[in-house]
Amino acid sequence: MLFRRLFQRFVLPFFTRRFLKFAIVGASGVLVNLGCLALLRALSVQINLASAIAIELSLLSNFAVNYLWTFRDVSGGWLRQALRFHLVCLGGAVFQFSSFVIMNVVWMLLLWSGDARTEYFAGADTMFERWLWRPLMSPPEVGAWVFLSQLIGIGCGMVWNYLLNFYWTWSVHKRAEPGGEHVS
Repeated sequence: MLFRRLFQRFVLPFFTRRFLKFAIVGASGVLVNLGCLALLRALSVQINLASAIAIELSLLSNFAVNYLWTFRDVSGGWLRQALRFHLVCLGGAVFQFSSFVIMNVVWMLLLWSGDARTEYFAGADTMFERWLWRPLMSPPEVGAWVFLSQLIGIGCGMVWNYLLNFYWTWSVHKRAEPGGEHVS
């Protein structure tokens, strides 16, 4: 009985027309996100700041399209839903941004020579400085690998964003859902 309830609550929502719409909107958000990252990188914006701005702009575009298309049949007030969506997606954004920073350090460790890594970490005397402060304030330059880092981060935030938005922002579980038929 418990397994069935958990399955219905956390697995079945991914097999609906609504999830397909959410995924399509998410794919457009990926394009917004990566496009903004590329533009800001070309403008020489610090890469972590560029990532954060790209995340925020993709959140705003995703809300607008989800509001107008994916969840257009759900009432509840635009402002309330916008605030809830943003609050939920901030959790996903933390997952995405953290993954982005971590993956850029991973690429640096894998791709840079020992001397280059030593130079990057020079003056970072504590674990905090070495593994948190330096990657946040002076991220390693890993070239085009930043786009893979951003994609990995997007994947990390997607499940969180969908489930919390499905159940809280638009409160779909509280009513019969026209778009909730199972997809075969």
